[in-house]
Amino acid sequence: MTTSKMNDQLTRVGPGTPMGRLLREYWMPVMRSGRLTEPGGAPMAVELLGEKFVVFRADDGTLGCFAEACPHRGASLTLARNEDCALRCIYHGWKFSVTGQVLETPSEPAELTRFASRVKLRHHPVIESGGVIWVWIGGTGRSAPAPPAFTFTKLPPEQVFGLVAVVECNWLQGLEADIDSAHVSLLHETEARAGALRDLLDDRTPRDEIDEQPYGLRFGSVRTLSSGAELVRVKPFAMPWYTVVPELPSGDRLWHAWVPINDHRTIMWYLWYNEERPVDPAVFADQFGLNLDTMNPDNIREGFTRENNWGQDRRQMRENQSFSGIRGLVLQDIAVQESMGPIVDRTGENPGRSDTAIVATRRYLLDAIKRHERGETPPGLGPEADYDRVRSAEITLAPGVDWRSA
Repeated sequence: MTTSKMNDQLTRVGPGTPMGRLLREYWMPVMRSGRLTEPGGAPMAVELLGEKFVVFRADDGTLGCFAEACPHRGASLTLARNEDCALRCIYHGWKFSVTGQVLETPSEPAELTRFASRVKLRHHPVIESGGVIWVWIGGTGRSAPAPPAFTFTKLPPEQVFGLVAVVECNWLQGLEADIDSAHVSLLHETEARAGALRDLLDDRTPRDEIDEQPYGLRFGSVRTLSSGAELVRVKPFAMPWYTVVPELPSGDRLWHAWVPINDHRTIMWYLWYNEERPVDPAVFADQFGLNLDTMNPDNIREGFTRENNWGQDRRQMRENQSFSGIRGLVLQDIAVQESMGPIVDRTGENPGRSDTAIVATRRYLLDAIKRHERGETPPGLGPEADYDRVRSAEITLAPGVDWRSA
C-alpha cells in the first residue's frame, strides 16, 4: 500500500520537493515546434514544475528561455518586445539577450554603467528536435545533460506527428495509466475489437514481467491467446515520464510523455513516428478520437471536460455501440485520469495482480529520489542510458519461450 507520505513524495513537484528536485535534472518536452514558428514573434508562457517561464524565438530563429518575471520588478516577459535577438520588458525597457545577458537598463542613470552586469536573469538551455521544443530548468551554474536522443528526434519532419493535451490532474496519474496494461482490454474494448488490438481481448488478465534498464524499466505484458500461444507487448518506461507503445500495423510507434505543469496539471504528449515512411494520421485518427480538421493540436482535448463528462454518450453504452461511451483512446484515458481528482489518494487503493507494473514503478521512482538525495546520478542520465534503444515490441510466442531473447 502507498502511504500518505509516499504519495506526497511521488506527486509533489514544486521547488524544494524531493520529486521536484529530481525531475529538474531532466530535459522537458514543453511544446510543439509548430507553436513557435515566427522569428521575433510573441514569447510563449510555459509553466513547469510549478515555476513560470517564457520561451521565444529570436529574430535569427534562435530559441531562448527565461524565467517569466523580469528581474527588475517582476513584470511578465510574455508582454516583452521581441527585438534584436533579445526581449525588452515593456515596463521599464530593460533588455535581455537570448543568452540571458542584461544588455540595457534604461530606467537607471547612465553613470551606473556596472548596474546591468550585476543583474542576474534566470535563463535556461532550450533546443529543438523531432518537432519538439525542449527546456532544461535544472538551474544556472550547472551543466545540462545531453538531451534524450529518442529515435524520432533524428527523423525528417514528415515521419513525425506530435500532438499535445493539457490534462487537469497530477502527472503520475497519466504515467500510471500509460503503464497499466490491463485497462487496454476494458476501457478501450470497443476500439480494440474494431482494430489491431482485438487479440488483447482473448485475455483480460495479463501478467507483467519487469526488467530494470539503464533508462528505467521495461515491461513485458503477457497474455494467453485463444490459440494457446502467448502474446507479449513490450513497453519501456524511460525516466522520468516517457513510454513507447508497440507499433501499429502501419509501422507507426506512439511515444508518450507526461510533463508536470504543477501538482495538478500535466502536459500530455501523443507523438507518432515511423522510421520507414511518412506518418499518415488519417490511419489512426478514428481509433484515437481525433478530428483532424477541427482539433487544436496544442490541446487536443479542448471542449471535453468534467463538466460535460468528457462527451460520454449513455445511449451508445446502452446499445453496446461503445463500452465507455467516450470517443477514442485519448479522451478515454484523460477522462479516467481526471475523474480521480487533481491528486488521487493512493492510500485508499486496493492494488491487484494487474497492478504489478504500477507498484514497481512507484518503488522505482521512490528509490530514484533516495539515490538523487545521496548525490548519485539520476537514472537515465548516466553514459550507459541510450534513449535511442528505448523501443517497444509486440511478439507472439509458443508457451514457455522467453520474450527477452525472442
